[in-house]
Amino acid sequence: MFGIIQSELLKMRHTFSMKLIILAPLVALLLGYLLSGSYALLSTYNWWYFMILPLVVSLCSASMIAREKKSGMQNIVSLPIRFNKIWLGKTAALAIMLFVTNLFLWIVTTVVGMSASVTVFPMDGLIGCMLLFLTYLWQIPVIMQLACFMGYIKTVFVSLAVNTILSAVCAEKEWFLFVPCAIPARVVCPFFKMHVNGIPLEDGSPLLSVGYVLPAVIVSVMFALAVSWGSSKLFSRGGWAHE
Repeated sequence: MFGIIQSELLKMRHTFSMKLIILAPLVALLLGYLLSGSYALLSTYNWWYFMILPLVVSLCSASMIAREKKSGMQNIVSLPIRFNKIWLGKTAALAIMLFVTNLFLWIVTTVVGMSASVTVFPMDGLIGCMLLFLTYLWQIPVIMQLACFMGYIKTVFVSLAVNTILSAVCAEKEWFLFVPCAIPARVVCPFFKMHVNGIPLEDGSPLLSVGYVLPAVIVSVMFALAVSWGSSKLFSRGGWAHE
């Protein structure tokens, strides 16, 4: 499995996806400082989990499949490896990229954020970024499978639209656990200390409670394991042979 993951990362070495995991955090930081002044750090994190990270995950995951479909999946069918292992290797490679881009965002915001008058404590920022990593994992196999059926452009558009709408509508509801797309925006509230719309949380806000964070992470990780296993089985049975 390690060899498959390494191979997938090497194949993406010179692609836009690999550049995106570094460029995207910088874009979020630039937007934060250009649009929000002294609230730049809060704005950066808000832009990140609400709009930019869903776009990054969608683009990278969909392009992983689009690149293979351009060659008629010849790079896969010619390998003496079971399809489900290849699928899980692709999923793991994208998970590593997801981890790196969240970690890089934390590093640049922590360093640059020292000059901001309203800031997020470094440990809170790190916890928030790692929570985003864990709660976005399930989207990787889902988006890859959608790309098999719908193609690259449609998949990216649908994924971004669903993430944005459901995060805005459902993240602050009591029943957010039943909406996986809303979980990332909700679990970071106690650490970034802001509403989903970017407004700082009021003292005593129920959104500052961390009691729901662990259950939400467990739900997301279990869902990620389930869809990774299910999509790998579907892929091994020819679930890639669709437009």
